Amino acid sequence: MNIHFKPIYFRKPVVAFLLVITLLTSSCVTFRVQTHKQEGTEYQSHPINVYLWGILQSPKAVTTPICDSLGSPGMSEVYLRRNFGQYLIGVVTLGIWSPAKLYWKCSKPCPKTGKM
Repeated sequence: MNIHFKPIYFRKPVVAFLLVITLLTSSCVTFRVQTHKQEGTEYQSHPINVYLWGILQSPKAVTTPICDSLGSPGMSEVYLRRNFGQYLIGVVTLGIWSPAKLYWKCSKPCPKTGKM
Protein backbone atom coordinates (compact mmCIF):
# COMPACT_ATOMS: atom_id res chain seq x y z
CA MET A 1 0.00 0.00 0.00
CA ASN A 2 1.47 3.32 -1.07
CA ILE A 3 0.53 6.41 0.91
CA HIS A 4 1.74 9.74 -0.36
CA PHE A 5 1.89 12.71 1.97
CA LYS A 6 2.32 16.28 0.84
CA PRO A 7 5.39 18.03 2.19
CA ILE A 8 4.82 20.32 5.16
CA TYR A 9 5.63 23.49 3.18
CA PHE A 10 2.39 23.02 1.18
CA ARG A 11 0.29 23.00 4.36
CA LYS A 12 1.36 26.43 5.61
CA PRO A 13 -0.21 28.41 2.73
CA VAL A 14 -3.43 26.41 3.07
CA VAL A 15 -3.61 27.08 6.81
CA ALA A 16 -2.82 30.76 6.26
CA PHE A 17 -5.48 30.99 3.54
CA LEU A 18 -8.10 29.34 5.77
CA LEU A 19 -7.20 31.65 8.65
CA VAL A 20 -7.54 34.76 6.44
CA ILE A 21 -10.89 33.55 5.04
CA THR A 22 -12.13 32.84 8.57
CA LEU A 23 -11.16 36.31 9.79
CA LEU A 24 -12.63 38.08 6.75
CA THR A 25 -15.94 36.23 6.84
CA SER A 26 -16.43 36.38 10.59
CA SER A 27 -18.84 38.93 11.92
CA CYS A 28 -20.04 40.15 15.23
CA VAL A 29 -22.74 38.45 17.25
CA THR A 30 -25.76 40.39 18.45
CA PHE A 31 -28.30 39.52 21.13
CA ARG A 32 -31.37 41.76 20.72
CA VAL A 33 -34.42 42.39 22.92
CA GLN A 34 -37.09 44.57 21.33
CA THR A 35 -40.41 45.72 22.79
CA HIS A 36 -43.55 47.09 21.15
CA LYS A 37 -42.83 50.61 22.42
CA GLN A 38 -42.04 53.31 19.87
CA GLU A 39 -38.44 54.40 19.52
CA GLY A 40 -37.77 57.81 20.98
CA THR A 41 -34.00 58.31 20.74
CA GLU A 42 -30.98 57.25 18.74
CA TYR A 43 -28.83 54.37 19.92
CA GLN A 44 -26.73 54.99 23.00
CA SER A 45 -23.92 52.64 23.97
CA HIS A 46 -21.67 51.66 26.83
CA PRO A 47 -18.77 49.19 26.93
CA ILE A 48 -19.16 46.39 29.47
CA ASN A 49 -16.74 43.80 30.83
CA VAL A 50 -17.45 40.48 32.48
CA TYR A 51 -14.77 38.89 34.65
CA LEU A 52 -14.32 35.40 36.08
CA TRP A 53 -17.00 33.70 33.95
CA GLY A 54 -19.72 36.19 34.91
CA ILE A 55 -19.06 36.42 38.65
CA LEU A 56 -17.94 40.06 38.39
CA GLN A 57 -19.27 42.71 36.02
CA SER A 58 -18.08 46.19 35.20
CA PRO A 59 -20.18 48.29 35.47
CA LYS A 60 -22.61 46.54 37.81
CA ALA A 61 -25.47 48.67 36.47
CA VAL A 62 -25.68 50.82 33.35
CA THR A 63 -27.48 54.11 33.89
CA THR A 64 -29.56 55.80 31.21
CA PRO A 65 -29.56 59.54 32.01
CA ILE A 66 -31.05 60.53 28.63
CA CYS A 67 -34.01 58.18 29.08
CA ASP A 68 -34.50 59.48 32.61
CA SER A 69 -34.36 63.14 31.52
CA LEU A 70 -37.01 62.49 28.84
CA GLY A 71 -39.37 60.92 31.34
CA SER A 72 -39.32 57.79 29.23
CA PRO A 73 -41.20 54.80 30.68
CA GLY A 74 -38.56 52.33 29.51
CA MET A 75 -36.57 51.11 26.57
CA SER A 76 -37.77 50.22 23.10
CA GLU A 77 -34.70 48.15 22.24
CA VAL A 78 -31.61 46.74 23.97
CA TYR A 79 -28.86 44.67 22.42
CA LEU A 80 -25.47 43.29 23.30
CA ARG A 81 -22.83 43.07 20.59
CA ARG A 82 -19.52 41.21 20.54
CA ASN A 83 -17.15 41.24 17.61
CA PHE A 84 -14.54 38.66 16.63
CA GLY A 85 -11.77 40.34 18.62
CA GLN A 86 -13.87 40.44 21.78
CA TYR A 87 -14.71 36.75 21.43
CA LEU A 88 -11.04 35.98 20.82
CA ILE A 89 -10.09 37.79 24.04
CA GLY A 90 -12.66 35.69 25.92
CA VAL A 91 -11.29 32.47 24.43
CA VAL A 92 -7.61 33.34 24.99
CA THR A 93 -8.26 34.30 28.63
CA LEU A 94 -10.50 31.22 29.11
CA GLY A 95 -13.40 33.45 30.14
CA ILE A 96 -11.49 35.39 32.78
CA TRP A 97 -12.19 38.61 30.84
CA SER A 98 -14.99 38.94 28.30
CA PRO A 99 -15.64 42.42 26.84
CA ALA A 100 -18.76 43.50 24.92
CA LYS A 101 -20.73 46.62 24.03
CA LEU A 102 -24.29 47.32 25.17
CA TYR A 103 -26.62 49.44 22.97
CA TRP A 104 -30.11 50.74 23.79
CA LYS A 105 -32.87 53.05 22.55
CA CYS A 106 -35.22 54.87 24.89
CA SER A 107 -38.92 54.66 24.18
CA LYS A 108 -41.07 57.71 23.50
CA PRO A 109 -42.51 59.37 26.59
CA CYS A 110 -46.16 58.67 27.31
CA PRO A 111 -48.48 61.33 25.89
CA LYS A 112 -49.97 63.65 28.48
CA THR A 113 -53.71 63.31 28.87
CA GLY A 114 -56.25 65.64 30.37
CA LYS A 115 -56.89 69.38 30.15
CA MET A 116 -54.09 71.87 29.86
